[in-house]
Amino acid sequence: MASLKKNVSKKTDEKVLPKKVAAKKAVAKKSVNSAKSELQNDDKKEIAKPAPSKKETPPVKRAKKVVLSDDDIDIVEFDKLNNDHIPFEKLKRSRGSVELAISACPQGKQPKVIRDNPKMAPPINTANYIIQLHVTLSNQNVQITWLDGKTENWLCSPNPKLTPKLKDVVGFKCGAKHTNYKKDGMAWFTAFKSKGMAYGFHNSQRVGLGIVSHGCVRVSCEHAKIINQNSWSGKTKIKIVK
Repeated sequence: MASLKKNVSKKTDEKVLPKKVAAKKAVAKKSVNSAKSELQNDDKKEIAKPAPSKKETPPVKRAKKVVLSDDDIDIVEFDKLNNDHIPFEKLKRSRGSVELAISACPQGKQPKVIRDNPKMAPPINTANYIIQLHVTLSNQNVQITWLDGKTENWLCSPNPKLTPKLKDVVGFKCGAKHTNYKKDGMAWFTAFKSKGMAYGFHNSQRVGLGIVSHGCVRVSCEHAKIINQNSWSGKTKIKIVK
């Protein structure tokens, strides 16, 4: 009877023990799996974290290059720096019939700023006027074409670097006493229409071979007057090329 009990208890222990071991193994496996899943979740979290944003440096604002026209610059100082090395003999050379030496137009600094009657105006003779002013920068030439087909070539002093290359028409025209805002005489100013009063044909500064302006097209006093009085605002074409 006692041996029977022992056998029964052994069988019971054998049944119970595997269950306990299995349970322990299951718990251990569960803990391992949960640990793995936690690690995987941590990895995902790390992956999901956005990279730290770099501080964006604000774009550098570049200062706009300001190009002053002859209307705003001190032309006497400009000529000292850029034209004083040109021998006076070169100023006397002519192209056409008019001598290009310093002439009767008011020269240099004037007592005050004068905006000498700027206006859009027709020519003095509408039956025969200048229909085109063609400036070639490289050889300092301005070709005048009249309505009757006649052409003339005059020496001028623009600036290959600063005079705007354009197609335009004559705009405002001023009288013999006209100055810029620095009181520099700019007799018989005849503007490029698209540039307002910033650029044009005029006298009252040195004109000659090798002489450069700050952007306008300088001509002799006599030629400046002819252009001014014989061009037609809004009609006379202007072409400036290299």
